[in-house]
Amino acid sequence: MAQTVTPRKVVWKHLRDDPAVSALVGDRIYYQTRPDGAAYPCIVISTISRIPRRDLDGIAWTETRLQVTAMDTTEPGAEAVAKAIQDSLDGFSSALMAGALYVMECRVETAFPMLQEETGQTHYHVDVVITHK
Repeated sequence: MAQTVTPRKVVWKHLRDDPAVSALVGDRIYYQTRPDGAAYPCIVISTISRIPRRDLDGIAWTETRLQVTAMDTTEPGAEAVAKAIQDSLDGFSSALMAGALYVMECRVETAFPMLQEETGQTHYHVDVVITHK
């Protein structure tokens, strides 16, 4: 059985294949949580919402909101990863990936830092909306 291609998987692959992003984080791109003991810097991708957009014929396209979090032990490190994420994803579009998902548009809506007081780390949250069919 073929796996479903999701916007999260498309973003994961796109970031992993981007030379500027991989130069900073290597293959340390995770879904929802950073594994215990995983090295920094890294990226964590979380799906926030999925909203079908309708026309008279039914669902015309879907908007999926993702939060892409850049994590590092220093604020400048997290900021550099967040900038690479934004440069990579804002304006990204794609033909069919594995014949399953057409990305019409990818846009970065916001990016903001959050100090993690318990660890002293800074995480940059990059909110991304993927419009797809």
